[in-house]
Amino acid sequence: MDRKTCFKCGYESETELTKCPRCGTGLKSRSMIRGLGVVLVFLGGILVAGMAFLIFWTTNMIANSDRPGATSRFTGSKSDMMFMYSIFGLVLVFGLTSLVAGLWQVIFGRRNLMLVWIMLGLGAAFMIAGTIVQTLT
Repeated sequence: MDRKTCFKCGYESETELTKCPRCGTGLKSRSMIRGLGVVLVFLGGILVAGMAFLIFWTTNMIANSDRPGATSRFTGSKSDMMFMYSIFGLVLVFGLTSLVAGLWQVIFGRRNLMLVWIMLGLGAAFMIAGTIVQTLT
């Protein structure tokens, strides 16, 4: 019998139940948690690779903006550049956290609540940054 966990209240037991006896939320088996971990690793890897490419491309574009015949130019201010790299860094850290959380789930078959809270905090930071960008434009 597979060990099952409730994501809401933390109940763990080797049981055939599908609902948590404490709170009624659906129980997740270790194999299901590992499968979700694989998804997190995949999505985190895409975010990290995408942000690394975007940071490299943007840095190259900014460095070559002054060259004659450049097809792309950065016309923003230094504060615009810092804000842009801050957003890139936030997405990169979110991807790295997803990658680590997914690896944790794949290896141990359970969630790491500290990593979950970090991801929720980063999600809140994204929402705040998005609100700031909307008000500035």
